[in-house]
Amino acid sequence: MQEKKSRTFNILHTEWSPDGWGGQERRVIQECLRVREMGHNVVIACQPGSAVLENAKRVGIPVEEVPMRRVLDPAAVWKIYRAIKKHRINVVSTHSSKDSWSGGLAAKLAGVELLIRTRHMANPISQSPFNFVYRMPDGIVTTGEAVREAMIKDNGMAPERIVSIATGVSLERFDPSRPVNPGLREELGIPEDAPVITMIAMLRRGKRYDVMVAAAQLLKDEFPQARYLFVGDGAGRATIEGLVREAGVEHQVILTGYRSDIPELLAISDVAVLTSELEGVPQGITQSMAMGLPVVAAPVGGLAELVLDGKTGFRAQSGDPASYATAIATLLRDEALRRTLGTAARNLVLQGYTEEMMARRTLDFYHRILDARKKGR
Repeated sequence: MQEKKSRTFNILHTEWSPDGWGGQERRVIQECLRVREMGHNVVIACQPGSAVLENAKRVGIPVEEVPMRRVLDPAAVWKIYRAIKKHRINVVSTHSSKDSWSGGLAAKLAGVELLIRTRHMANPISQSPFNFVYRMPDGIVTTGEAVREAMIKDNGMAPERIVSIATGVSLERFDPSRPVNPGLREELGIPEDAPVITMIAMLRRGKRYDVMVAAAQLLKDEFPQARYLFVGDGAGRATIEGLVREAGVEHQVILTGYRSDIPELLAISDVAVLTSELEGVPQGITQSMAMGLPVVAAPVGGLAELVLDGKTGFRAQSGDPASYATAIATLLRDEALRRTLGTAARNLVLQGYTEEMMARRTLDFYHRILDARKKGR
């Protein structure tokens, strides 16, 4: 579907996150940049001092600093209301629980034409009748089809007002034909002949790094030269370091912390892994696939859309280190298989997971909701 050119949207995105810089926050920035390239106006209302604020400023996206201290914050509602009026906003798009309440109420008070709620997480939503934050919006965007289906089935959402739009990958950045950084292996202490298994995810409990560490322990006798890159940061770092020491794989596991050179890291990698027990459509995996890497992950949430067993990678059993180790070993033993699955993985991204597709589908959804409203009058 092609985006209609009949009107210009003035879009205000709201994001509560005070300090996070994960997939959700990155998507807000990505979506703003792509939609702006298509001729629309964007503004972000976010926390003072937040990572979203700093990164929005860095790329020239207008921002409004709005302290959001709790779910129902009258001061935040007022500030967002004023931002709506100031920028002549006709679409408000909310992203987290706290800003969805404040931003949604401000949008309704200001008479905004279209209120959209993006659901980034895959965890279940409360069915309490008081949880009307999902009934306020005119439309809801999920980042994976499994999340959309669950909201329709479990929360009674009308199918026509909810759409799945995965976070898109920048094909300019994630291009497997780009030259490899010759000094990166040396910087990270990785031998030239060592296979590299990479996991991109924030260091927190739900990502189940304990499963990846246990899988590395199972593989260390057959692949003593293998290196495991844990790319990301978070509150769970000390716990993961402890698990690595206990497993005796300190010389193989490298916790890189936050890195901005993700394409370069993926270019020296052989296999991408994600051990999460619950996911939408994780950007680390679509980025890895765009770089032509086969993937090992459990088919939870949106990962079932990406990891096609034996085609784009191998499915493991959630929480089971042995199943991850078996899949990783199969790939490390067979370079031709890695290439075949990696090529299919990139093709899948090209078919439906690019940044441009994300932006066009989002704008098309805006038009569809508005058109349906007009027809219903």
